[in-house]
Amino acid sequence: MKLRKAKLKILKISLLIIIVVSLASNSLVFTGKASPSSAYYYKFTVNQEGFTNVEINFSSTDVSGESWVFVPRLSSWNHTEIRGKIVSSEVVETQEVPGVNQSYYFYQVFRFNYQANGFFNMTLRFTLENGALIMEPRGIFYSPQIGFKSDSDGKAEVLLHHSFKVNEDKAVVIGREANYNVTEVELNRALFNLSENIVRLQIEFEIEFATPSYVLLKSSDNKTFTFKTLTRYQTYADTVLKVFDRIYNNLTRLFNITLENVAVQFFLPEFYTFLAVGGFVPYTGGQLGEININIAFIRAVNGTVEVIATHELVHRFLGKAGISPSNFLWFHEGMAQYLSVMFVSNLGYEGAEQEKNNLEDGVTVLIQEPSGENFSRLRLQYWSPSYQPLGVDIGSLYVASYYVVSRLPEAVRQDGLDYYGRFFKLIRGAKVSNISVLSLYLSMANNASVATTLTRWGFKLVNLYKSPVQELIDETGRAIEGTNPVFQPYRAIAEYFYQQALLSSERSDWNSAQNLLQLAITTANLAPLLTFLTILALVTLLVFIIVKLSKRPKPTVPPLPPEILQPTA
Repeated sequence: MKLRKAKLKILKISLLIIIVVSLASNSLVFTGKASPSSAYYYKFTVNQEGFTNVEINFSSTDVSGESWVFVPRLSSWNHTEIRGKIVSSEVVETQEVPGVNQSYYFYQVFRFNYQANGFFNMTLRFTLENGALIMEPRGIFYSPQIGFKSDSDGKAEVLLHHSFKVNEDKAVVIGREANYNVTEVELNRALFNLSENIVRLQIEFEIEFATPSYVLLKSSDNKTFTFKTLTRYQTYADTVLKVFDRIYNNLTRLFNITLENVAVQFFLPEFYTFLAVGGFVPYTGGQLGEININIAFIRAVNGTVEVIATHELVHRFLGKAGISPSNFLWFHEGMAQYLSVMFVSNLGYEGAEQEKNNLEDGVTVLIQEPSGENFSRLRLQYWSPSYQPLGVDIGSLYVASYYVVSRLPEAVRQDGLDYYGRFFKLIRGAKVSNISVLSLYLSMANNASVATTLTRWGFKLVNLYKSPVQELIDETGRAIEGTNPVFQPYRAIAEYFYQQALLSSERSDWNSAQNLLQLAITTANLAPLLTFLTILALVTLLVFIIVKLSKRPKPTVPPLPPEILQPTA
C-alpha cells in the first residue's frame, strides 16, 4: 500500500515537472529567440593617415553550413580557415544574392559551403586606403559596405589611431531600414551591434596635437588654378588639376571668356550631410568664390570627383559670363550638370557615364509624373540660393534643370555646344536680368524664338524676340553692363529704367518700354559726364560754403568793466 502511494506521488511529481517544462518551452517559443549558431565579427584598424586594415572573422557551431559575405571588387582580399574547411565557394555579383537584390559597384559576394567537427572559424582580410577621411582637427571614418547572410549575428569594432578620440554623439550604424547608435565607446575604440546585415559604420573623431601638412599646387599654365591641399590628398588634387588643364581651353571657347586666379580646395563635410553635397562655390556680394570639393568622393567611382570639380568650374564661368545664380540658379545647375558629364565623359571616365545615367534615370521618373514636362509645379524659375520652393525635393530641381538645358538644343535641332557657344558670344557684355531677356538671347542664338518651348516647360515669360524693342533691349543691356559701377547714382538710375522697361515689355506696352529704354541708355552713356558734373557741383558748393563762412564778420569782444582794470589795494 505504501509502495503504491509512493509510486503515485512520484508520478504526480513527474507530471508536474513535465507540465512546467512544457509551459516554459512554450513561453520561450513566444517570447524568446534562439541565438544564431554563426556570427560575423568585423574589426577595422585605422592608422594616422586614414589607411584601414579590415579583418572579418566568421564562426559557426554547425557541423556544416552555407554562408556569404561582401568582399571588395577592385582590391585584393584573402581568407584563411582556422578551424574546419571550405568545401566549395564562388564569387558572384551582389544582385544575384537573395536578400540583397541590389548592385553595389565596389563589392561582390563570396559565397561558401563549410564543414567542421563542431566548430568552424574563418578570417577574411583586405585593406582600404581612405577608410577614414582626415582634415585636422577632425576626421570621419566611413566603413566599407558591410554585408553578410542574415541568419548570422553581427558585431563590429573600430580601433582608431591612439591620437584620435571618438565623438560618441556622432557614431552610428547606417542600415537600410534605420540608423542605430554605437553600443560602446572607449576613447579611440567603438563597438557596434549590427541590427541589420547590410550596413555601414560612420564615426566622427577629434584629433589631438594636429599638425597638418599642406602643399600648394598650380595648373600647368601656372596662373589660372591654385589647389591648396593636405599632403595626404595631393594625388587626388593633381588629378583634378590635370582634368582642368585638359578641358579649360574648350570651356574658354564655349563661354568666350577666360578665368584668372581660381582657388580650389577639398573640404570635409559635416557628419550629417556627409554625402549630401558634392561641392560648392560660395556666392557672396554678387561674386563667386573658390571651388570646394567634398573629399568623401575620392572614394567614389573613378571620375566622380572630376565631374564634381568640373561642375563647380562651370559655375565660375557662368558667373563671369554675366549669368547670376540669384536670377538663374536653374540655368546654373542645369548647365553645370550638362557640361560636366559631357566633358569628363569625353575624357573616358566611368564616373561621368554613371552620373549621366543617373541624371537620365531621374529625368525618366520626373517626366512620368502627371504634369510631365511642365515644371511650373516645381517653381523652377524662382529657385535661387536664398529660396528653395516649399515641398519640392531638391533632387527634382536639379533633374528638371538638367532636362531643360540638355533638351533645349534638341528641341531647336541644334548641336548643344555650337548652340550654347553662339549664346555666350551674344551675351558678352550684355545685361541678362530675367527670364524674358534670357529667352531673347537663346532665341537669337537659334535665329528663331524658343519662347514657346520654354513656356511649355513651365516658364512664365514674354517673347521679346522680333518685338519692337528687341534690339534696343540688347543695346541698353550692353550700355549698362559697360558702365563702371563708380559712376553712381547714374548707373543705378539707368538700371532702374531698364528694369521698368522690361516690366512694360512683359505687359506688351511697347511705347513705355521704348521710352524707358531710351532713358536708360541715355543715362548709362552720360553717367561719366553726369557723375563728373555732380562731383564738380558738390565741390563748388562746398567751396562756396567755406568761402561764405570765412567772410562772415568776426564777433567783437566788449572791453572789460573799469573796476576790473583798477589795481587792488
